[in-house]
Amino acid sequence: MSVEAEHGGCWDSCVRLMCHNHSSSQPSNHRHPYPARHLYANGNKNGLNGHVKDGIARNVAKTNGVRPEEKISTVSRGYWTVERPRQQPNYHAVRRSCRERGALFEDPDFAAGPKCLYKNKRPAVQPIVWMRPHEMCQRPKFMVDSTRLVSQGNGVVSTGAGGGSGGSAGGEPTRNGTIGGGGGGRCGVEPGELGDHSFLAAVSSLTLTPKFLDRVVPLDQSFDPTTSYCGLFRFRFWYFGEWKEVLVDDKLPTYRGRLVYMRSTNPTEFWAALLEKAYAKLYGCYENISGPGCSTTRALQDLTGGIVQSFGLSNQDRFLTYQVLNSAVPRSSLLISTITLKENKRQLRLRNGLMTQHAYSVTGLARVRGPLGDTPLVRLRNPWGEGEWTGPWSERSWEWDGLSGRDKELLSVRVRNDGEFWMSFEDFARHFTQLDIVHVSPDDWMTEPALHSKQPWRAVLARRRWRSGYNAGGGPGHPETTAMNPQFHIGIPRTSGNKCHVVVSVVQQYETDPEAKGARPLFAIGFAVYEVPHSTSRLTPQFVAQQQPLDVTNHSVAREVVTFFTLPPGDYIVVPQTNVPNCDAKFLLRILTDEQSNIWEVNDDNMVFKNISAEFLEDTVILPDGKPLLTKLMVKYPPELDVIQLQKILRAHWKAYLAEKPSLELCKSLIMLRDVNISGRINMLDIPVLMHMLQFWKIAFQKFEKGVNPTKTSSYNLRPLLWEAGSTVSNKVLECLVLRFAKSRVLTSECFIMAMVRLHLAHERYHSLDTKMSKGNPLSLEELILMTIYS
Repeated sequence: MSVEAEHGGCWDSCVRLMCHNHSSSQPSNHRHPYPARHLYANGNKNGLNGHVKDGIARNVAKTNGVRPEEKISTVSRGYWTVERPRQQPNYHAVRRSCRERGALFEDPDFAAGPKCLYKNKRPAVQPIVWMRPHEMCQRPKFMVDSTRLVSQGNGVVSTGAGGGSGGSAGGEPTRNGTIGGGGGGRCGVEPGELGDHSFLAAVSSLTLTPKFLDRVVPLDQSFDPTTSYCGLFRFRFWYFGEWKEVLVDDKLPTYRGRLVYMRSTNPTEFWAALLEKAYAKLYGCYENISGPGCSTTRALQDLTGGIVQSFGLSNQDRFLTYQVLNSAVPRSSLLISTITLKENKRQLRLRNGLMTQHAYSVTGLARVRGPLGDTPLVRLRNPWGEGEWTGPWSERSWEWDGLSGRDKELLSVRVRNDGEFWMSFEDFARHFTQLDIVHVSPDDWMTEPALHSKQPWRAVLARRRWRSGYNAGGGPGHPETTAMNPQFHIGIPRTSGNKCHVVVSVVQQYETDPEAKGARPLFAIGFAVYEVPHSTSRLTPQFVAQQQPLDVTNHSVAREVVTFFTLPPGDYIVVPQTNVPNCDAKFLLRILTDEQSNIWEVNDDNMVFKNISAEFLEDTVILPDGKPLLTKLMVKYPPELDVIQLQKILRAHWKAYLAEKPSLELCKSLIMLRDVNISGRINMLDIPVLMHMLQFWKIAFQKFEKGVNPTKTSSYNLRPLLWEAGSTVSNKVLECLVLRFAKSRVLTSECFIMAMVRLHLAHERYHSLDTKMSKGNPLSLEELILMTIYS
């Protein structure tokens, strides 16, 4: 027999594992009727190239003039973190106040009592008594120092004995990644009588990445009254793209003096119990983080901030499952496998040595060649003190005894940590029921030495929202509006020739406490991926009606939808969407790639490409009786007209130039368009030009009028309508126009004309300021347009 290292392979077959629509027809050479630019909302041509070089992530995107909520962030510091810090409780200020008063902190937002425990179902263990740690033991410690997992530069996590006394008197932990008091690098934490195994499994999986645990559990905390103790502790959880700090007091639920929820096996250690209390506060109560309401997948994301994929292994194709493992193991991803029995939710030891409700980390693959063929092996790590595999390929099995001394040595060396073991892939797929893959951001890859032996992802992040009437176009079942959703272009260079592995995640804003005031239900979300010709920069209703998407995810009522693809070189557009139109919600789009790729949001320039007034050379506006309009008006009206006179003229001839009789407000806006001196009047000589513009805009509006009503159209038609009227706008300006001029997703002809007037005014003002100011205009064109629209 011989042993071969198993390297990360291709994800070609994995596409079928996650994608629900595999048909892909090559789109025709479709040209967009209103060509979009690949830009930010400020109109500057800023391409986004996410890349990693020499292990250092670099941001090559120019973001001048872009609001924080409009940016697409490439791999850079703060990748998972919002750039505008939210107002959060000030831990240091609260601690200082408590110590100055000489009082122990009591959390007013999560006061000890029944409301902290449950909302519906009363706990089976009664009575519950709330106690502080120093009431349960003489010398409580936050985290003991008896076991350390030291993260080394080569990516190996080794174990070593720490101070034999178990830390200082106050239990002050060290910064080298202390995990718990289990001894031998194990996770010394148990769920307790009322605790949940899902959250515990997620916590235990962080033992491979000590820096991740340090971020969630800040180590500058202790029970030492001479330094910092005041009954206040803090923890951090990932929430919709930011790390949220949660403050709690140290009153913990007990029964007969013993903790009833998650606890350390060392009765003097309390970091695990306090962490779970903070997590319960985040979700409203302990009941909301246990039972059906909690899952390892959700907890893994809350603790790591990564993109989490969950696979059910029971009914999954074995070949595709192996392809997933083969692709994910060498990359910057954490793999956690669990066994769940439907008939029993308690933790049990199976005959093969494995434990149910128990998190095992997949750490490597190998392939053993024998006379009967190759046998793929999976290496797993057990962070607990018990529950290792005793079946085939375990250290005392006949398969292991049949290996040569060299192969045994090779496999033994590759079992790097205490608690690691080998098992065949067939046994792995047969016995484990779920596999969770956490794709780690480039920032976290850089800060965690244990991951440096893995290949980092390249990443792009965008914070956007679906807004009814603007870009909430729904799924493929609504072909007339689905192309109005936000669109993101992925360009894979054809020169490389390599296929690109792509992970796409869409997270909608969610409430951790479903019963909190103002909590909104989740929508069914998903996304579609279209392959497009290089000349196609934006999807249109005509395109999506003719071409099937390369893939459409199942729209799920979930906070996150994730899948991955293997894409050959070419151009693709990702369309995040809700299943039905007109759903208002914020979302977070994250795209990971393992090859050089160019990713940008599809956007347009702010420009007027058809100058109607300049094209109007002479008075060609003729009345039905054959007399020129200007000649007739000059006989009846003075050389300059006020708003009342202009309204009278337009009302007399409105059918030729307008879809409905003009209001006084519309006439005021038209005067603004030609009133350079701000006199409140319009020159008679400007009337023909004005009529020509109105006639041109009317013809454009008629192409999109809504059914039997010629004065209304859907606000989703505003972008192509602007193109017909000779203008293009950025996504932000389009959103502003919809907010300002549309009502209940309907745009009237009069509001459309007023929108065109504001756009023309903004462009004229910008070019006028640009000419007058020698040092340059401090305002961007988009800023001036937005100010003009909302003025």
